[in-house]
Amino acid sequence: MNRKLGDRAISREAVGMRVGQGGSGPGPHTPDGSAVELYERAPVTGEDQLINAAIDPGSSILELGCGTGRITRPLLALGHQIVAVDESPEMTARVHETETICSTIGDLRLDRRFDVVLMMSYLINVADDEERLRLLRTCAHHVRPGGSVLLQQQMPGMIHAPAVREKEGRRFEVSDVEHLPGNRQAATLTHTVDGRSWSQRILTQNLTDEQLTAQLAEAGLTLTDYLTPDQTWVRARLS
Repeated sequence: MNRKLGDRAISREAVGMRVGQGGSGPGPHTPDGSAVELYERAPVTGEDQLINAAIDPGSSILELGCGTGRITRPLLALGHQIVAVDESPEMTARVHETETICSTIGDLRLDRRFDVVLMMSYLINVADDEERLRLLRTCAHHVRPGGSVLLQQQMPGMIHAPAVREKEGRRFEVSDVEHLPGNRQAATLTHTVDGRSWSQRILTQNLTDEQLTAQLAEAGLTLTDYLTPDQTWVRARLS
């Protein structure tokens, strides 16, 4: 049985994909459709300072989903020690300043624990409960007792169309938004930078407080606080 997402027929299996439905544009793309060249061009927008303020100086950090190192580098410059993980060899090949590991997050099992496990980019909003639990179990496996798991989550209303933002030669557009059962959303995100465009079809799930708390607990974690008033940044610790 297929579920329609715009003019695309998406199978039940595809609804469980980790982040996206595919991407287009110049250069290589990761399995979820993320464009490597676009990630290389993405600016830092204060995430490094927010994270730095929430953790101890010189923390050891396991960064899950590091991409091309957009946040890795400023955190290193702030004195933290980082192991950067991404499933894309094209992404990790761009990170030269620290140890990198090419692995899916759900499969990662190191014999090390860290002061901080960091998982950004709304990866927690994967539209599949079992895959989300795998991600959270990886977080729990690698954080030391007393350490922090920092998660960036998508909130209701963040994806809506039509929406266009333009700033300093960059254009970002959200289109073809579809609202699906179970608080899921599909949308097309188009970035244009210096006349070059990349599009990605994403599939995400907004989580209620109860859903997030329950899945954290199932992974052995407890939500302790929010780093931002809008609750997009979450801190959890081992239960």
